[in-house]
Parts: sequence; structure tokens; C-alpha cells
Amino acid sequence: MKLDLNSQTLNVSFACRIEDAWVPVPETACTQSGFDWTLNGAHYSAQFTPAGDTLCYTLQMDAPNPTQLRMWLAVPGQSDYFHVIPCNIYGDNHAAEAKPGEFPLLTKDHHEVAFCAPLWEFRADRAAMPLAALCWDGGVAAAAVEPYSESEAGIIRNGVFAALPDAFGISLGYTNDPTTFKNRSTPAPSTRSMACKAQTSGRIYLHSGPRTELHEIIRQEYARHQDRAVSRNTLRQAVQGMLDTFAYQNFDAAAGEYTNRCCRPPRETEMRPWRLVTEIGWTGGGVLAYPLVLCRDALGADAEAPLAAAMSGEQLFDRIADAYNENSGLLNDLMAPNAAGSQVNGWWTGYGLVKDCHCAYTVGSAIHYLTKTMDYLHQNGKPCPAKWMDAAQKVLHTVMDLQRADGAFGYTYSTQERKVLDWSGFAGCWFAPALVYLYRLTGEERCLHSAEKALHYYHTFVKDLNCYGTPMDTWKAVDEEGNLAFMRGSRLLYEQTGKAEFLQYMKDSAGYEFLWRYGYKTYPEHTPLNQGWSACGGAVTSVSNPHIHPMGVIIDTDLRYLARVTGDGYYASRAADSAAWMLQCLELYPAATGYGRYGILSERWCPSDGLDVERFSDGRPFSSWFSHNLWASACVLEAACELLLEIEHKKG
Repeated sequence: MKLDLNSQTLNVSFACRIEDAWVPVPETACTQSGFDWTLNGAHYSAQFTPAGDTLCYTLQMDAPNPTQLRMWLAVPGQSDYFHVIPCNIYGDNHAAEAKPGEFPLLTKDHHEVAFCAPLWEFRADRAAMPLAALCWDGGVAAAAVEPYSESEAGIIRNGVFAALPDAFGISLGYTNDPTTFKNRSTPAPSTRSMACKAQTSGRIYLHSGPRTELHEIIRQEYARHQDRAVSRNTLRQAVQGMLDTFAYQNFDAAAGEYTNRCCRPPRETEMRPWRLVTEIGWTGGGVLAYPLVLCRDALGADAEAPLAAAMSGEQLFDRIADAYNENSGLLNDLMAPNAAGSQVNGWWTGYGLVKDCHCAYTVGSAIHYLTKTMDYLHQNGKPCPAKWMDAAQKVLHTVMDLQRADGAFGYTYSTQERKVLDWSGFAGCWFAPALVYLYRLTGEERCLHSAEKALHYYHTFVKDLNCYGTPMDTWKAVDEEGNLAFMRGSRLLYEQTGKAEFLQYMKDSAGYEFLWRYGYKTYPEHTPLNQGWSACGGAVTSVSNPHIHPMGVIIDTDLRYLARVTGDGYYASRAADSAAWMLQCLELYPAATGYGRYGILSERWCPSDGLDVERFSDGRPFSSWFSHNLWASACVLEAACELLLEIEHKKG
């Protein structure tokens, strides 16, 4: 049937599951107001009700045997189709460069590979907002659904799906189709949720305009679903707890390094080191060093003892500056050689994408934090070592010398000469905010022009909802992490230049972030997240790593800035969600997790069935990870320090 909305037309059809087959609802049973149909004693119905520029719907089923009901929507005859299921599907998930078989690709190619298929359905609570959308040249359509429904057998989970070439929709009950994507490279059996009697509801949207129109749809759904976490402890308690954990648990005095630590409760609850943290950025180095510097101002005298017991942020930055490579003009990716003697091959080398090269993500992240710290110290009238500035200028001059005419920075660089090895990817965007910081410190106009040119280049990917190629462990999957650099760079350029285009870049960047950042509460099945925890405010890392991680919190300060300069409280609310989310996660330790201490925060939080593969020693499932990887809590420490200092500045 055809459905009219906002002077445009959608094709709508329905199908019910009878055992293992989908049975179409006859078109003759459908009208503009829905359908009402009975098959072998099973009754199915849909009702449509106009509501402003949207269409409300209700789906119902009442059957003698467990069943499901799907609503298909299609927009035929258009061009440049691009499907979106937040956190899961962005177009074809960059199938051109992705490694088939590692994560879902929406494609007709590689049909022999489990994770390649022309239709993908997921549990609705796998999406940061429970909806499926289709973009095309000139329009965006979406269908949102309540992620859970009451049934005669208790709560069932509903679904969202995308199908080539031009279809999308929702399901009352769900089926992970064609398989369950729990973990990369390892397909799991398809699971489903069915019921005899249940109903769900939601809204259908149909907008004219570019892909970024989806951001307005997300905003409207957020207004209906938001459910912020509740925390007990103060920001200061959180900062102190994390700093103490860094110093007294994760610093290994004998090795002279910070460490990542893990355990396996209930058999083993002692946190033991499993990897030294020697990378200069991304998962170590500057990511740790900057918040450690902030702790001195956030905590005052209470920071001195733990910093003296471990390694200070200033000491870490000294080591990062010392990692300068004269041949490449960049920083070596490790502060200390690995076991094989390499100064660039970090833990990520095992994923096979990069080896024996500089990675823009690690180097860019390190230089971003180095220049950000220098700028912070300068703003507060404090000096910093000359070698920090020397290293920053040398690296960023190399990066500018190699910048492509269209503004792109490299994804990987040679270690032996000043040369880009691979241009494809978003990771180089991390150099852009560093260049603005360097401009603020030196007044060098070239830095500002280079950053502007870079942001113009990377904005294309942000507005197209297709930022891929930042982490080196995801085979250039579409990800959330690179956009964090774009947000920071856009904020700094708007502050510096006042140009309206960079304010728009910030809005587009925030909208992209909210395609990964949960705006509602989910109901995970397993400990420790089945005890009142809320996903609202947490952001998923990529389509390859299907879990929430804490990195998104580092742009909360930028979202608060965006709220101030626009007067739009939506951005402030999203930042407040994030602060509440991170504080509640800290408070799960040790009582709910069964291990650790207050101040630990894992990098993995599973709001749905993605990556919930961790197990207690006795086999019980655990919807987080028994590992304390320092970068994760360092991001939270950074966000907590910045918010605490902002609050104290307002008081002062």
C-alpha cells in the first residue's frame, strides 16, 4: 500500500511470522488507516494516526502460537540510497575497504561470508535511538519503535531492520537476521523474541533535505525516550577515586609504567597487570597525561600524594616529546620499545591493518593532548617545558608539509621518510585541533589555515554520516571516534574565527555523535547492568565493536559550549546525560561488579546483546569486561575534571 506523508509517498507492507516463514499480509487488507487481518485464528492489526508532520502507528498481534509482525517501508525510484540503523548500519558500512567477515556489511556481495547480507535486522536496543532510517538524494525517512513490549510471557524485545535496495522497517518481536553479531569475526546463531499477544507503537517520519535531516528526527525521539542515569557520588569523589586507582593500583613501580589490569571473579578478584601502557596516544600517553595535569587544579593538595607515588602527567608528556623521530618528522607511536624492539608497533598491530608505520590516530591524539595541555597551562599562567613546544612544532610542521591539497591528512605515515603511506581514513583529523592550539600559542597563521582546510575536507564525511577509518583495530569500519576530533577542531575554529560555518560544523558533528550516543534506558539481561543501570548518555565505538565505550565523554565540554553559544538546551542535556552515565558506571564497583574498587571503569559496556561475551569464572554472563584499560577511565577523568573546573570557575 502507499502511505502519504508530508506530500510524499512511502510504500508500506506487513508480514507475520508463522513458524520459520514470513507470510505477507494481503494488500487488499490494508488501507490508509492500517489493516486488520486474521489467519488461522491469529489476529494482526496496524493503526495509523497523523500527528503533525509525523505518523503515529500501533501494531498488535494476538495468536494461538508465538509470532512476530514486521512493518516494511520502502522509497522506490530514488538515487543515492543510504541506510542508517544507529550504531549498526551506515550505508553499507564502508564495504569497499572493510574486511568481509569481521562485522555486518549491508551488501549483496560476498554472500558466502556470514556478516555480508542484503538484509540486516537487530534488536532495537542495539541502536542508540531505536529506529531504522533510509536516506536518499533529497530526503530522509525513518520508523521509530518502542524497544520493548509487554506480552503474555513477559517482556519481549522488538527489532529494526535495513534491506537493499530501498527498504527499512521495524518488527514487533525481533529476529537477528541473518545471524547474531555478538563479536567481530565470530558469527553467533540467530536469536529471536516472539509472543502470542503483544503490541508496540512508534512514529514514521518523512523529511525533505540532506542526510543531516536525520538529526532532527533523533532529537524528536530523544524528547520522548530520554531516561537519565542517577548517581550518588560527587564529581570530586569521582576524580579522587580515579586518580587514586591510577596511582595505587595501575602504576607498576617496578616496571616504571602504568598498566592495564584484569581479573576473573569470583575465583580471582586481584587485579593483575596484563599490558604495559606505553603508547603515546589513543589508548595511552597523552590520554592519561592531560587529566593527570588537570587533577592538580581539580583536587589541589589532595592530588599531590597519588601523583608523587606514580608518574605525573608532566613526566608522561616529557616521554612523549622524547619520542620524536628525526627521519619521519613525527613521533614514534610508543614511548618505550615493545618486546620485539619496535617503537611503532603497538598492540593494534595484531589486527593486521597497520604495521611498521606511524599511525595518525596515535600521533594525532598525542599531539592533540600535548598542545591542549600547553594551551591550558598558558591560559592559567603556568609554564611548560621548551621541549614540549619543540616537539609539537616539529610534528605539526611535518603534517602541514604533507597535507594534501584538498585538506586531507594521512592515515599512516612512513617511519623512514616524510611520506604518507595511506590517505584513506578519518584518523588524521586529530591533527586539526592540535593545529588550532598551536596557533593560539604561537600566532603562526599557517597552522590556522591548515586546520580550516582540514575541517572543510573532513566535514564531507560528517555530513554524509560516514566517518570511517580511525581506530586501527576495526578494519576501517564506520566509527564514532574520529568525529570527536572534528567536534573539538570545529569548536576551536569557531572560538578563534567566529565564522558561522564552524558553528554549523559543530551542530553537524553533535548530530553525528548522537547517532552513537544512547538517548534512552535499555534493559540488559546480565550482571552488572541488569540492576537499574541506564545506557542513556553512553556512546558506541563503531560498527565493528558493538559496545558502549567512555571516549565520547571527552566532547561533553564542547557540547556545553555549543549549548551556550546557540542557547539550545538540547546539547546541554545530552552532555548532562553523559556525565550521569559515567558517574553511575563508576559506582558499580565493587558491589555490583564483584571485583575492583571505586575508581575503576571498564572500556566495555553492553546495553544489548552486542559483545556480551565476558563470563565469570563459574560461567555466568557478565555484560562488561573484567579489565581496567586505563584509557577508558582516563577519558572519564578528563571529562570529570573539566566539568568540576567549569563549575568551580562559575562559582569563583
